[in-house]
Amino acid sequence: MELAIEAIRVLRRFKNAVLEGPPGTGKSHVIAAMAAAWQAETGRPLAGNGRGKFAITLHPNTTYEEFVEGLRYDDESASFVRRDGFLRLIIEEAEKHPEADYLVLIDELNRANVPKVFGDLLLTMESSKRATWDGTGWSGGMQVTLPYSGSLFSVPSNVYLLGTMNTSDRSIAPLDSALRRRFGFIRVEPLVGDELRSQIIKADGDEAAERVARSIDQLTNLNEALRRCLGPNAMLGHSYLFGVHATEGTVADPNDPLAPIREVVARGNVTDVFWLEARVLDGGSHNQLNLPDVDDPNGRHGIVDVFFPMSSNGVVTHQRSPRGIHDRVEIHFQGKRYLDNVVRFNEGGPNYKLYYQGRTAEDERFSAVAAKQLLDHKIHVWLRLTDNTLGLTLLDRTDAVVAALRAVSVAPTGWHERTAGAKGRSYGVVDPGALGSTAGASHDVDEDAEWMIWRYAILPQLIDTATQVGATELLAPETRNAWLEAANVSDVTDRWATFDQFLASLSLAITEEGYGLTRGLTVVDIPVGAGAEYVTSETPDEPDDVEDDSDDDAEQ
Repeated sequence: MELAIEAIRVLRRFKNAVLEGPPGTGKSHVIAAMAAAWQAETGRPLAGNGRGKFAITLHPNTTYEEFVEGLRYDDESASFVRRDGFLRLIIEEAEKHPEADYLVLIDELNRANVPKVFGDLLLTMESSKRATWDGTGWSGGMQVTLPYSGSLFSVPSNVYLLGTMNTSDRSIAPLDSALRRRFGFIRVEPLVGDELRSQIIKADGDEAAERVARSIDQLTNLNEALRRCLGPNAMLGHSYLFGVHATEGTVADPNDPLAPIREVVARGNVTDVFWLEARVLDGGSHNQLNLPDVDDPNGRHGIVDVFFPMSSNGVVTHQRSPRGIHDRVEIHFQGKRYLDNVVRFNEGGPNYKLYYQGRTAEDERFSAVAAKQLLDHKIHVWLRLTDNTLGLTLLDRTDAVVAALRAVSVAPTGWHERTAGAKGRSYGVVDPGALGSTAGASHDVDEDAEWMIWRYAILPQLIDTATQVGATELLAPETRNAWLEAANVSDVTDRWATFDQFLASLSLAITEEGYGLTRGLTVVDIPVGAGAEYVTSETPDEPDDVEDDSDDDAEQ
């Protein structure tokens, strides 16, 4: 049964009804369909259609004086005068036209102090206490004396009150039992799946439905997950997907932190790309970078051997030399060529390090650049050129950039690792195919429209809902599994994984940030192709960085 017909049936029975459900389910918009169907369903004309002067939205400051009657200041007389309120004006009109019905919309019913706002109306609004038309006048029913005018007041039977309530808002006190028994309550659920798709086609056309086709499926999937985990009141309304027009004007650029790497690779002289997350470099000049190097029977990679082959001054070193021998490499950085940088084993560590100690032909020292701490807290990306020298590009050391690099450091030719502990660092080798396939392309106007709906409307509402019920751990991927297990709903894990993948395809993610009382959920833009790599995993500890006691620029 359509919602409009159901609401009319309930109103005819109880005279008063409430549409309750999650926000965005179309509770307020059903009034137009009800007005269109009213006469066919009841056999009576509808004079008050629940819109314009027949509609009111309640709020915490709504008063009895506004709703029924009260004193208002009059500028002409410079004094307070009694004036009829919203509902009494409608009732006066309805009493003059007993042959017609009046539908009154009271939107956001539970946002006001309803017993205080309704006042005397509570006694007269029940179906059994309404005044009826006997052919010559209104008779029977409950009458009360209004406090400001002193006149008798009753509600005629041709006035129908339709309220709406959002059930997910925990900041609002529930209606008391005395008020609830005077209404019939109609549960309004979000539209899902094929039903939602058909309604969008009906309202906005085939093109609009195609624009949000993925979102229809994903909102359906998300609502089922929310229903299982948090209950029906936590579901999100379908109204977000109606009226989604193609973006006009500027569309959002993709978030692509790997653009500097793609630009260099596109020149065609790069054979390999590998990278390492750096904290504060060792040495007085901040030019000694610790290189993870492991001998793991389970196949975990180290980064040292990836540097080879490498060359400096035309001399190629094809593999790492025995300990005690210093392998030299030429590094291109910021338009300059620094010769004789060194990869060697630090006996005081013990660990391998890259020493940025090279010099240009003009005797400019790399360590002088490093001494400005320009290399600290960066991701060092090395690009091996066809002559086996290395280009160095520095990227910001953020979770988003690390996620983007991990996403392109995959099989068949790439890999990535992460050392564990407080000093854990990510590193890896980029797969050229993955780097090429994740190249950021601008959104078209339809993709941008879908992205905006989720980024600025659906996800903020989702976060607000989870926060109100104290379930923020459910939305953060890094804490979700423990939450699902504790709530005994682990069987919906796949639904949440599908949701995460969908958000990643939009370059979006939900994450928890902050600490203690200030910790909360936020929507973040993640790099193109980062996907599930936005949540990193850990592998065993690497040795602590141990500073070499040799001079930063000493000839080794």
